[in-house]
Amino acid sequence: MLASSRPTSGVRRAIAGIGAAIFAAVVLAPAPAMATMDPEPPVITGAPYVGSTLTVTWDPMAYKGCGAAAGPDTRIYWTRDGEVATDHPTWPDYVLTEEDRGKTIAAHLVASYPCEGLEVASEETAPISASNRPNGFTGRGAFELLARRSDGALLMYPRVNNTWEPARTVGAGWNIFPTVLSPGDFDGDGVNDVLGRDTAGGLYLYSGDGSGGWNGPRKVGTGWNIFTSLVAPGDFNSDGTNDVLARDANGILYLYPGDGEGGWLPRTVAGQGWNALNSIITPGDFDGDTNVDVLARDSAGYLKLYSGNGSGGWNGMTVVGQGWNGMSKIGSAGDINADGSLDVFAVDGSGQLRAYYGNGNAGWSGAAVVGWGWGGFTDLF
Repeated sequence: MLASSRPTSGVRRAIAGIGAAIFAAVVLAPAPAMATMDPEPPVITGAPYVGSTLTVTWDPMAYKGCGAAAGPDTRIYWTRDGEVATDHPTWPDYVLTEEDRGKTIAAHLVASYPCEGLEVASEETAPISASNRPNGFTGRGAFELLARRSDGALLMYPRVNNTWEPARTVGAGWNIFPTVLSPGDFDGDGVNDVLGRDTAGGLYLYSGDGSGGWNGPRKVGTGWNIFTSLVAPGDFNSDGTNDVLARDANGILYLYPGDGEGGWLPRTVAGQGWNALNSIITPGDFDGDTNVDVLARDSAGYLKLYSGNGSGGWNGMTVVGQGWNGMSKIGSAGDINADGSLDVFAVDGSGQLRAYYGNGNAGWSGAAVVGWGWGGFTDLF
């Protein structure tokens, strides 16, 4: 998944100070093979959300230094909104924190190429958004699926390096809520949270404590029982804070933008006719353009991708699957197989938990059964 979206590559400047000794070496020694074109700039990959990790890669053999036998001669530094990020001196990884939210990140490569100093910048990332649901609840960026039993117990099933860890009980009494969902970080503390809607329409925020537990609850809304579906796409309008999408009985889809402090900005209409869809899924950025998307299943079993445009609307719809009406539950909670792309899970009629692996480009790279006995849970999210 590419995190970059703002082109700034190709910025190069000569580094002064090539001495006479280097000049003599170049004149007297056999000339190195010169590239016919400038080397490619470094590339940043990773999701532009607090809690995720950016990684920079480049071709070290393209920066060979001076002399016939010279090896790669490079160093990397990071910038945040164009200023050197002194709190992130190491590479190739950059772990995004609340300090980065709303800012753009770039990687700069300094090299001798091959006898002239050169600096090359990657593209800047999109502005960093609040922590998204796929980052999980324990600060590890792991796939952590929450499952609610009929007795109200809330369990966490972490999956690290494509292997399940032992389940953990992380709550009790959650059967008072007909609807539960995770918006990611909703109150601006860098930790992912959970929302619960009760039968009276009250909406409650359970702020995550960063270790798989909760603080709260705190009431953050009333009258939400008019909606037939509530989902949390992440930062749907690219203002740096996470949002909620709500569908009413008439099929109107509303965007409720979060204010980053556990409250709301004015709602807008994000679509109509959504009552033709019986399940709405929020996988994050499913097509690799850095904007968060929505998947939805219709009554015929078609799975449709609604590509977000990053401004609270849509770029279009495509069908990405069929036969999904055989699944009792479908959802998304991050990267199941730890390959860097966001995935979808589903529970079939026999209670098998199936993983459908996204390819990071609006398609699939495979599927597998990853669990049994999941049909008894009232909710998975």
